[in-house]
Amino acid sequence: MAHHQNVPLGFRFHPTDKEIVGSFLHTLLVDRNPLIPPYSNFIRACNLFGNKLEPSEIWNKYGGPQLVDQDLYFLSGLKKLTPKRMDRSIGHGGTWSETESFKLIEYDNGNPNPIGRKRKFRYENKGSEEHTWWLLDEYSLFVGPKNDYNDRSYDFDFVICRMRKNDRALSKEINLKRSSQDQVQKKRSTNKKMKKDHQMGSTEESSSLVQQGYSSSITGGELVVSYDDVDPNDLTFFENNPIFNIEQILCETKVENPCSPSNFENVNSSYSKWTESYMEELMACIEDINCTSDSCR
Repeated sequence: MAHHQNVPLGFRFHPTDKEIVGSFLHTLLVDRNPLIPPYSNFIRACNLFGNKLEPSEIWNKYGGPQLVDQDLYFLSGLKKLTPKRMDRSIGHGGTWSETESFKLIEYDNGNPNPIGRKRKFRYENKGSEEHTWWLLDEYSLFVGPKNDYNDRSYDFDFVICRMRKNDRALSKEINLKRSSQDQVQKKRSTNKKMKKDHQMGSTEESSSLVQQGYSSSITGGELVVSYDDVDPNDLTFFENNPIFNIEQILCETKVENPCSPSNFENVNSSYSKWTESYMEELMACIEDINCTSDSCR
């Protein structure tokens, strides 16, 4: 807050509960005198009950962001619904909810009769991000001794309120946001690691397939399987594995006739017999390196 005229440098407005009730409220409501500077600079007139402004808007309007180690103080009217029930609404759907039992304020001069009452409230609005962010202390003055101090009725229609931020709620909110950001970052890091591990796993799997007898060459976009581990008696292997390239196998073993153009034309019509005949010769060549068959030369 900007430095007020007639206020000593370094001054902080921190009145006690007794000073608020026994001095400021008594001056305003019993003596009916205005507050003099510098106190009039710190206790402003603003109705906090039934006000359509949000607490944050009131805070900003009366210089809250410029405060250093201070709170805002207001002289506020009460909006009575019944003699004992007050309208505690604030802003759009918010309310000032009481947080604990009231406290009686007494003189220091030995007078056994309390002079006033202090009640504590918290801003609540579950539809607002500012839910629980604001605290309010309400000070009311008694006309005189009461028969029942538990009676919640008010002797005057005005109170002084101390408004401040709820540092605990704000700290919790900041920690929750920070925790949420940390979780998002952690999830992103985990996803990146999983993606990297998956890519590495795919590379290792491809290398393993090559070591186990699978060729990494590509024919027509398909992986060509080596014939080294094929059981010569299991001819269904070729029928059940469409990616097996029988044509390349026969060509790699230098079998001339199967690779001729004339034989390619008859592959579809005599696939089974053709496969069985040449695979028998092929596997025989594999088992016998000194094979003298023409098809093995």
